[in-house]
Amino acid sequence: MAVMNRQNAQMYEVTERLLRPQAGDTVLDIGCGNGVMMERVARRCDCRLIGTDISGDVLKSAKHRLKGKNVELLCCPVDDMPIENATVDKALTINTLYFWEDLASGFVEIARVLKPGGLFIGTHYTNQSLKTYSHTQFGYGMHAESEILSAAQNADFAVEVQTIMGGKAYCVVCRRQS
Repeated sequence: MAVMNRQNAQMYEVTERLLRPQAGDTVLDIGCGNGVMMERVARRCDCRLIGTDISGDVLKSAKHRLKGKNVELLCCPVDDMPIENATVDKALTINTLYFWEDLASGFVEIARVLKPGGLFIGTHYTNQSLKTYSHTQFGYGMHAESEILSAAQNADFAVEVQTIMGGKAYCVVCRRQS
C-alpha cells in the first residue's frame, strides 16, 4: 500500500484541489483503501467522511488511520452502497474504475447518493499509462475515455475532463444535474 500511496500522491493532490471539501460537507471516498485520501480531507476541514471499499482488510487499516475522525466505513461495491439518497455533497474515487463490475450502474449509484448539484471526481490513469505497469496486466478493466464519459452523462452528470500528470492520467469532473 505504501508504494501505491507514493505513486498516487499527485492524483491525491489534484483530486483534493478539484473537490474543494468544505467544513460541514459529507464527503464519500469510493474505494478508499487504507484511508490516505480521507485523512488528507480530514486535515483540510471538519467534514463527515464516508469510505467504501470491497476489502474488509483495507478498511481495518483505514479505521486505524482515521481513529478519532468523523468517519463511517462501509464494505460494499460502488453499485450497491448502503447510503441514503441525496445525502452526499462530494464524492471521489482514485484508481478504482478499472475494478467496477459495470460503469453505468456505478455512475447511477453515485448520482443517487449525491445531493443535486453534488460533485464527483473520478481520477485514474489512461489506458496507455496502465499498460506500462506490469501489475495492471491482470484484473484491470480497460475502459475507453468515451465509455466512461458516456456512463457519467447517462447518469445525469454534467462532465468535463482534466488531463493531469503530463497526460498519464485524467480526472472526470462530474456535477449532478438534478
